[in-house]
Amino acid sequence: MAGLVKKYLFLYNIVQFGGWTYILYLLAAHFHAGGWSSQSLIGVWQHVGWWVTLFQFGAVLEIVHSLVGFVKTPVATTFVQVFSRVACVTLAILVPTTNDHWAMSLMLTAWGITEVVRYLFYALSLYDAVPYILGWLRYTLFIILYPSGVTGETGTIIASLPYVKETGLWSITMPNALNVSFNLYYTLIGSLAFYVIGLPWLYTYMLGQRKRFIQSGGVTKKPATSSVTSSPSSAKKQN
Repeated sequence: MAGLVKKYLFLYNIVQFGGWTYILYLLAAHFHAGGWSSQSLIGVWQHVGWWVTLFQFGAVLEIVHSLVGFVKTPVATTFVQVFSRVACVTLAILVPTTNDHWAMSLMLTAWGITEVVRYLFYALSLYDAVPYILGWLRYTLFIILYPSGVTGETGTIIASLPYVKETGLWSITMPNALNVSFNLYYTLIGSLAFYVIGLPWLYTYMLGQRKRFIQSGGVTKKPATSSVTSSPSSAKKQN
């Protein structure tokens, strides 16, 4: 059984690696066609959105992995990590003002590079076959990618606020049969606080991980999971 789980996790990580590699290729092709100028930001979500949605929502499987014990990461931690990414993708689908915003391009680019390295790292680590350069990239690229990803995600949330407020998107007002109310606009504003609080802790944590990797000469501890990272809510999966 353990062997089958190992093979399944390897296949899952390889599929995600392939998917995000293709997304990264599409992003590069789109930016190149636009001359790597501000004009290339237009239409970026329309160009890659379907694939991003597929593979990001596919990461919901990582919650299942945790629930059934395939990986050791706590279910609550995994849920928060996956949910933060899915929420950003959902905003991109529902809020057209985010689609051509610079933050969207930054977010998707940071996600793409992060996921290509991370999923390949997890796949190979299952068989203790991680080359030093891959480990080095995993524990070095975050220095730029984490702040970039957080900037892109928070920028996307901020870009969605006027539309969400004007349309009352997903908001529930009273009175109603359930006698409950919900305001997505203020919920999104509140979510920004988690990024502000989480980034310094996450960044410090990963710097410590990088230091241990360098000091060990590239010997890495086998990861506990294969889950989403690049935002502050993704802190505890960086093993």
